[in-house]
Amino acid sequence: MSNNTQSTTTAPTSNPGFTPKRFKGIDYTQRPQSYWDDSSVLHATLRNVKGENRRRLIRDFHSLNQLDQVEPGLSKDTLTTPERQSLGRIHPSFLGGEYLPDYQAAETEIARIVLDSTLRDVISLRARRTKTGLLRYSIVDEYEGIFLFPKIPSRDPLTLGQIVDWIDQTRVEDSPDDGYGLGLTYTESNHKEGELADRLEYFTTVESELYPQLTEHYRKVSSEWVFQKFLDHEDGKTRARLITSLIEEGKATDEADATAILKEHGF
Repeated sequence: MSNNTQSTTTAPTSNPGFTPKRFKGIDYTQRPQSYWDDSSVLHATLRNVKGENRRRLIRDFHSLNQLDQVEPGLSKDTLTTPERQSLGRIHPSFLGGEYLPDYQAAETEIARIVLDSTLRDVISLRARRTKTGLLRYSIVDEYEGIFLFPKIPSRDPLTLGQIVDWIDQTRVEDSPDDGYGLGLTYTESNHKEGELADRLEYFTTVESELYPQLTEHYRKVSSEWVFQKFLDHEDGKTRARLITSLIEEGKATDEADATAILKEHGF
């Protein structure tokens, strides 16, 4: 891991052939009033806390109405090297996010991608207000990765739809362009290395205090991906055989359940 500032590169304004992904029941027009709005005590506490496990502990305190009992060291933006080393001795996953680059002036995290890896790796999506009032966006990780995405300067915060499109059009430099974007590319990479699709459904989590339905959107994306892998494996089978396979593989409890699953995915 590295704590150096990483390069984030922007590509042309749009990717040719890109088709936005949308699901019913999700408000893609939702837009936070400000990325620096402290009206939510939880958001104000979490805003630039790097460590994923520390963020989860803070949420636990909040759910118990005990945010006032959070120790100052737990909610620090950045830990010292000895503090990180101490956490790492508890479990490697406590290092997740702790080695993200420091924030620039007037910069804040607006969303993050968390991987269910040994180190619970984190990719941070950030916004920075410039002197001219424009918002500039960047993506950083803990390994000096370079991310390629369309230019998206704005004066107002992005809508949920815009941040989804940003994530889906982003590519990692020197990685195969699998067409999935950041919401699935790490999941797909693990699948190509031999991991079963069913075990990877929750490998990638996309979350944000500012966009409450962002996680729901990518849960649906991941569910679709798992189902498509199932269809690829069952290629050529009739609907009746698909229903049987769903039941035999434990994906459905009975015929009615299997039928509902197929209907949910457009079959």
